[in-house]
Amino acid sequence: MSSKDSYNSKKNSDLETIESFKLLISNVKSLKDKTWGCPWQKIQSHQSLIPFLNEESSEFIDAIYEKKADNICEELGDLLLQVMLHAEIGYEKKEFELNDVIKNLNKKIINRHPYIFKKKEKVSLEKSQQIWENIKNSEKEAPYMESSISKNLNLKINNLPPTVATDKITNVVKEYGFKWETTDQIFEKLEEEINELKEAIKNSNNSEMNNEFGDIYFTLLNLSNFLKINSESALKKTNKKFLHRFSIIEHHAGDNIKKTTPRDFQRLWQIAKQKLKRKNS
Repeated sequence: MSSKDSYNSKKNSDLETIESFKLLISNVKSLKDKTWGCPWQKIQSHQSLIPFLNEESSEFIDAIYEKKADNICEELGDLLLQVMLHAEIGYEKKEFELNDVIKNLNKKIINRHPYIFKKKEKVSLEKSQQIWENIKNSEKEAPYMESSISKNLNLKINNLPPTVATDKITNVVKEYGFKWETTDQIFEKLEEEINELKEAIKNSNNSEMNNEFGDIYFTLLNLSNFLKINSESALKKTNKKFLHRFSIIEHHAGDNIKKTTPRDFQRLWQIAKQKLKRKNS
């Protein structure tokens, strides 16, 4: 294919994308139409859609880890729908509209990449990240810029899910030298926190139990970050694995499952575990 043919093909694809996007805008407006729209969609708000945004984000991340292009494409569509719905809610409330979202994004992209859009200049990965961070900080209000690292992080994680917030904290503080060197260090910290939780349980100190459990969870998430494991994806797989094993226990126990003793349950659990191991080997 010649460069001219390649250019025309890309141009036609872009034009087709624009037409598809126009149809998407129209479809979302139909969903939210006050008279003929979807009853469920019409009553949604920014807040009520948060669980679905979290769910769609998790499913998209799972698709990436599973390396299934069709699923990635589908989940990206679901995420785009969330953006469109929030933009339409903003329009209904006279706060902002889709065009504002797109204009702000374009402005941010252009402003934070001057070596691409202002003057063509090849820069290293490190320099590009530094430029991006410097410009991002300069865009913020003075009180935000002058505050400490911890205050900045508090602002950033304020509305994030706790696991995402922990990942954010870990990634930021390690840039300042506060980072783990080996997994052994993390396991030592984990053991320390577990012992402290045991002590809190022994003393029946509910407040300390809560604190120490949080410390254990935080340390585990640090371990997943260090090992580059997606904790949400890993937990989802474990949930499915548990239910798969439990289904085998149900099959063995039958109608007597509610009468199963802890000892019987452990025996059946080992049977289920071995059965799945043979199946997967």
